[in-house]
Amino acid sequence: METAPKTEPAPRRGLWRNYDFLKLWSGETVAQIGAQVTQLALPLLVLGVMDAGASEVGLVSGMQLLPALCVTPLAGLLIDAWDRRRILLGANLGRALALAMVPVLYFADALSIPALCAIAFVVGACTAVFEVAYIAYLPAIVRHDDLVEANSKLQASYSVSQIGGPGLGGLLTKSLGAWFAILANVASYLAAFVVLYLIRHREPARTGDTAANRPRFSDVFTSFGLLWRHRVLRVLTFQAGWFNFCEQAIMTLFLVYAVKELDMDAGGVGTVLALGALGSLLGAVAAKPLGDRLGFSSTLVAAMGVASSAPLLLALTGGSDWSSFLLAVLAFGIYGFGLTIYNVHVVAFRQSVIPLDVIGRATAAYRMLTYGPFPLGALISGILGERIGLWNAILTIAVISVIGWLAFALVGRKSLRSAEHTEQTS
Repeated sequence: METAPKTEPAPRRGLWRNYDFLKLWSGETVAQIGAQVTQLALPLLVLGVMDAGASEVGLVSGMQLLPALCVTPLAGLLIDAWDRRRILLGANLGRALALAMVPVLYFADALSIPALCAIAFVVGACTAVFEVAYIAYLPAIVRHDDLVEANSKLQASYSVSQIGGPGLGGLLTKSLGAWFAILANVASYLAAFVVLYLIRHREPARTGDTAANRPRFSDVFTSFGLLWRHRVLRVLTFQAGWFNFCEQAIMTLFLVYAVKELDMDAGGVGTVLALGALGSLLGAVAAKPLGDRLGFSSTLVAAMGVASSAPLLLALTGGSDWSSFLLAVLAFGIYGFGLTIYNVHVVAFRQSVIPLDVIGRATAAYRMLTYGPFPLGALISGILGERIGLWNAILTIAVISVIGWLAFALVGRKSLRSAEHTEQTS
């Protein structure tokens, strides 16, 4: 498969002087902090205000992630045909308006599980569009040889949001209510809208932009073929799908397990996730030097091994309050460290090998296959937790996560090494 064009968007000035990247970075950071607040507040709203159980939490979480299956492929066509900056703006505005309905319905005493499912689906659809668009937009404003650093900074922002977001969400939920925490996310999306609006870069018109050359629905299937034919992208797609299923299952189960069996309140759960996210921040800092030292293939295998094994520590919880708290923090810290390193290098690799004129569709296909297991993980884990117990379900999913990594290490490493060799000789 041909590689992405080597033409660079601008003379190299360094990312700290690339003001459009700084705006994209800051806008994404603000939005991510708000999203992390809602990721904690929404399940707590279901558990507290709605007095529901694991299956209802899994249902609402699953609806927010369902658009990865049905919206993402169409998002890729949209992103390759339209101005990506405007798409980012529209997605943030859509998320803000949808989430604003939560406090409105709350005070109207009309909040229900079906209503939360509908809101979660709309927010998830806008997020699906946004996340494909910003990955496709980044190579247009950042040089090819700055992609790893740029993705490290974006992952660092995600890590910071994981540190501050859950803690802020827990504090707001405990003191003012889950509805107010979600309102804070509305404000963050509006702030991100303003920052992204100030980006000055404008993409050039698509070359050969005629009716015959514009993206068509059939191109969705072509993008899946692109991922399948590229041996490394195929391996990465399978591994990401397996891991994401386990990740969402663990997160869904832990939120219920922490509240119902470890007797943590909203502040305690938020503190666990916030302290655990320090590992993600360390991973963002270590990603580039570790990749330079170990190489592409060894870095991915080692990082994924760390992230996949970390949930086993959650199976050791259940003792004293402090031991369970510390084990949970350690589990999420180790998990975040490995996953962040892995993501930095995988995203940069995809941005470097996929041609820019099809990157939206290819990213959408990748996201559909790898994010599609998210709602399945949420729904199946909720059912599993009620059938066999929360602790047993966490242990089962943790073992499945390790099995996926072993298959990745044994089967996929040869393909990863071939990509590393090609990069060194190109």
